[in-house]
Amino acid sequence: MNYLNYGIIEKEFPWIFEKQQQAIISPDVDGILCGLLMSNYLEWEIVGFYDGKMLCQTKNISIKDCIFLDIEIFRKEIRSCGHHMLLYNKNEVPDNWGNFNKSINPNNLRNFDALHNFQKKYPLATIHFLLCCLKEILNKEIKFLNTTTVPLLYVDGTFKNLLNYPENCNEWLMFLKAKKQDSPIYPIFEIFSRQKLKDIIHLLQSIFEKFDNIKINKRRGDKILLEKINNIPLSFQKYYPLFELLGEYTGWEFKKEKWNLEEFKIIKLEKKIENSLTGKNFIEIIEKNPISWAITANKRMEYTLGNFG
Repeated sequence: MNYLNYGIIEKEFPWIFEKQQQAIISPDVDGILCGLLMSNYLEWEIVGFYDGKMLCQTKNISIKDCIFLDIEIFRKEIRSCGHHMLLYNKNEVPDNWGNFNKSINPNNLRNFDALHNFQKKYPLATIHFLLCCLKEILNKEIKFLNTTTVPLLYVDGTFKNLLNYPENCNEWLMFLKAKKQDSPIYPIFEIFSRQKLKDIIHLLQSIFEKFDNIKINKRRGDKILLEKINNIPLSFQKYYPLFELLGEYTGWEFKKEKWNLEEFKIIKLEKKIENSLTGKNFIEIIEKNPISWAITANKRMEYTLGNFG
């Protein structure tokens, strides 16, 4: 079993460890956790959200100066970090694959593709990957409360993957060196290896209830609905309880001054779905130069066309 060489990430993607960067994050729990982590430990500023359909960004900033978290951006000039399955066939790599040279992705680091390795794809979330990188390279004493485990199990259905795909999860936890007791996600490994199903359900019950209590737009309050955002100041204030809740669980404080969400602009994009994915039409889609995409099932690909302006 090979382990992740964090030194390669430090050498090829040094910007992920630099202070005072500007970040655009996904509008779900994973993206928000990434924003809380980076704003607390590296003084990053959150300047927007992107969900594949819309980009909400602070006015008067350059996208080229931003780092996207929890989504990979297929542009040479844009830095990003995500965990999705991106490549269809490692034996037929698109000519413009170099557009991902500034994108960090655990599946790409292991040369995994959908055709040969879909069942072995990365089963955790971006936040787990970032935690490991920061701990390994910066050797930071990252705050980890007893309750931090709860959102780390909840995010992107991590608890479901631990239960349904234990062998794959165990392999990735080993790859990330999560079995080392000083790893920030070692508690995830402990829960996976030692606790019973009823104990995991009990841990998660509280956060399910908390999300239900902060319902926004008549749905569970665990995600920002960008299509419901109006292009007016303070539109994101109704989501502050979600940011504060995750900050309380993790100990990574929601610092309003680090979340620049008051004056922003909206860019609408074209999101498409291919439900009969093949090697041929994958190449054809990539030749259209999509902004981002994810292969979400063996034959299903969701992708976004357009430009950020």
